Amino acid sequence: MKNFLIALAGAALLGACARIGSPEGGPKDTTPPRVVEAKSTPNGALNFRERIIYLTFDEWVTLQEVNTQVFVSPPLAKRPEVTLKGRTVVFRFDEDEQLRPNTTYTIFFGTAVRDLHEGNVAQDLRFVFSTGDHIDSTTLVGVVVDAFSNEPIENASVLLYDNLADSAIVAERPYYLTRTDKSGQLRLPNVRPGTYRCIAIEDADQNLRWRPESERIAFLDSFVVVQPTDTLVAVPVLRMSAPAPAGRLLARRVNQYGAVRLGYGRLLAPPELRVEPPQVRWLPTREQDTLVVWYDNPDSVAWTLYAGADTVPVRALSKTTFLKQHRLFFGDERLAPPPAGRRPTQPTTPATLPPPRTVNVRSERPVLVPFGAPLTAIDTSRVVWLADSTEIRDFSLTADSTDPLSLRLLFHRERGRRYTLTLLPGALTDFWGATNADTLTRFFTVPTEKQVGNLVLALENLTPGTAYILRLLNGNVLEEERTFVAERPEQREVFADLTPVAYTAQLIEDTNRNGRWDSGDYFAHRQPERVFSKKMDALRPGWDSEFTISVPSDTPRRRE
Repeated sequence: MKNFLIALAGAALLGACARIGSPEGGPKDTTPPRVVEAKSTPNGALNFRERIIYLTFDEWVTLQEVNTQVFVSPPLAKRPEVTLKGRTVVFRFDEDEQLRPNTTYTIFFGTAVRDLHEGNVAQDLRFVFSTGDHIDSTTLVGVVVDAFSNEPIENASVLLYDNLADSAIVAERPYYLTRTDKSGQLRLPNVRPGTYRCIAIEDADQNLRWRPESERIAFLDSFVVVQPTDTLVAVPVLRMSAPAPAGRLLARRVNQYGAVRLGYGRLLAPPELRVEPPQVRWLPTREQDTLVVWYDNPDSVAWTLYAGADTVPVRALSKTTFLKQHRLFFGDERLAPPPAGRRPTQPTTPATLPPPRTVNVRSERPVLVPFGAPLTAIDTSRVVWLADSTEIRDFSLTADSTDPLSLRLLFHRERGRRYTLTLLPGALTDFWGATNADTLTRFFTVPTEKQVGNLVLALENLTPGTAYILRLLNGNVLEEERTFVAERPEQREVFADLTPVAYTAQLIEDTNRNGRWDSGDYFAHRQPERVFSKKMDALRPGWDSEFTISVPSDTPRRRE
């Protein structure tokens, strides 16, 4: 028995010794893997002729996302093979790859190499070599941001071309390549002296060529010049945008009776419209870059909409079926889903109407009541207007002359009072002759001076004669938009009776005076219109809060 216990203990001890694993406890390993130079291909080699590069590390490593993280500048013509053998990363050139003579190459590994256990990334892992007798030493630095939001863009491909023709960026591979980090910063080392065109693109297909129809681009107005004595060259901010062809029809929606929706790239001006057959009645409205053609086709026949050079066929849809399901209600509300068990094709019951909204009314702003369909008539005998609980007739509710989807409400406003607008069934008639079957109610309140705040924006360093757009946003909701042409470098804009929350102001340089922000156009040598944003602290009730937006003086220059 004693011998048996001794044997059992020995077996357990041997089993414990045979198990290999990470020790428990102790501090977490935060040290990134490092290259063991003595066991690796020499970095910074001159007159380089090797076909395989070995990088051996001081610990076990893994390779991740090789195809996106590992890239070479200048770019190779053939994709290299990157593999892992033990602790060694093996970089193998394609057998047909021809390296350029007298050129400095940099292999960037990004975050591809990490240690095995903790995933620590090998920091700033690069391998540099030259096919000539010296290493180019100039480094380019800069930043890529979204042209409208000014937020940094990560993983944008920044490309340098020694061919300075405009068409080179769509026809050729770049001479140099780098990618931006999480903060949008670009760093391109080992650039030789010369003159370059610099662009940044979101290269989704990683073919190192810009696709104008689908990829965003940023470009500089002037060329980047690297002198032999330069060690560091800072390029101007690259502002990326997605230029859509002006007036190009990109999307169409024709599967719903009563409305054809046409989405454009940049709808500078509505195209000329006509329909066939002519008995189809129609009315156009516009929502940013979308053109909506409302139509009434009582004969339910197929018809055609001609929008400029575009032909849009519309199949025959039943007006009778449409009217059975049609519901006229406020345009800024959404009907709740049908009750459980009810088929979507059945008419929605009044119980699915959302509860009435309460709208705070600013003393100086017109009140527009939006609807989901064009309106043609109002029966004021079916409109009830209450101040608190008292019915009064001192108000006006009329169609808005510029927007058939809205009614303009005018009334004498008293601070602290609550107003109720009630539209009884039959009060409104829409484009198809349908009336509201529901009682529609909306509340309006005029806050007291202690419940609201005033915002004063001091605009500085404006360019006299330049058109600007000033937008005030509450989160993602546009509170108000103003357009003006600056008469002097300083200007003050006052927004009264605002809900005391934190707002964001956007000031847009409207260089073409079309009343909207426009993206850049590479081939027209036009930069995106500049946007200056100011995120402000929450307003204080009963106070005037003043903030400043100062326009930088470094106006972009036009590339000749």
